[in-house]
Amino acid sequence: MGSGATSAGDDLTAGRTNTSEERTIILATTAKSGYADDFVVYVGAKDGKVLRTIPEGVDGIHATGTEEFATGGMVGVIPAGNGLVGTGLNGVVGYVHAQPRDTAEEKRTQAGVFGSGGAAPGVFGRGGSGVVGYSETVARDMLWEADGHAGVRGRSDDIGVRGNGDAGGVQGTSERSFGVEGVGATGVLGRSTDGIGVYATSGSGPGFQATSDSENAAVLEAPKRAQLWLVPPEVDPPSGPEVTINPKGFNQTDGETTNPLRKNGRAGELAAIKDAQGRATLWFCVNDTTTPSRWAQVLLGPSFAGGADDS
Repeated sequence: MGSGATSAGDDLTAGRTNTSEERTIILATTAKSGYADDFVVYVGAKDGKVLRTIPEGVDGIHATGTEEFATGGMVGVIPAGNGLVGTGLNGVVGYVHAQPRDTAEEKRTQAGVFGSGGAAPGVFGRGGSGVVGYSETVARDMLWEADGHAGVRGRSDDIGVRGNGDAGGVQGTSERSFGVEGVGATGVLGRSTDGIGVYATSGSGPGFQATSDSENAAVLEAPKRAQLWLVPPEVDPPSGPEVTINPKGFNQTDGETTNPLRKNGRAGELAAIKDAQGRATLWFCVNDTTTPSRWAQVLLGPSFAGGADDS
């Protein structure tokens, strides 16, 4: 294909490759009757269709910035340039074909990138991290950005990522690991004014599991109700006549070295322990004003074999 413009000052030629050693600027000016249209330059295809020799569409604009390269001189390495830079009410505005333009929404949004996809994604990103976002007052941290891969990374002096939805605020799914991970002074915080703070359910595994290397696995506080509510299923109780039970406890003496109960226990703590013979017992901290704390065994009735299947 032949060339069009070859230097600054030449006319641009349609259907040709045009080159210039200087920038090219197109400026709109106000006519006597005012500027008629809402754009300066439009690039498109007639009737929205162009027949090609391969089954692919035709893009409106391709823009490629310069690549990073070393000059070999005093200038050093020149960094890469951007493919497209936009400044305006919104920096860049994008719609899919099926989505009609909504100028009122554009005016309300005023974002660096505004994307509207209807049933398709409004903004799609893929990379080491698909989308990286900072709130205005937070400095960029490239080490944090490079620390592992993520679909979305958000960093703020308030909330990093915030979600609000009728069917759920934030949903996380994974086929091989956790759906949502929380790391911080408090790993996950759940709050509700009149419902459940944190709800956990599972089809085949535990609905909720908590572990701690040095503290209680779970802390339950409820000043107006019992700290724990076990909802019993409606089944027939074990059959047999009622009898008087005098359970026997294991005798523990103060200072016994095999005693696994914590010396700094807190009143109200309930601990389950199991010995080498597989016998499990319950223990309750009854006094934490002494050193060491005082524990008492929760005495149970006689044991019997379970009769229900796992199904």
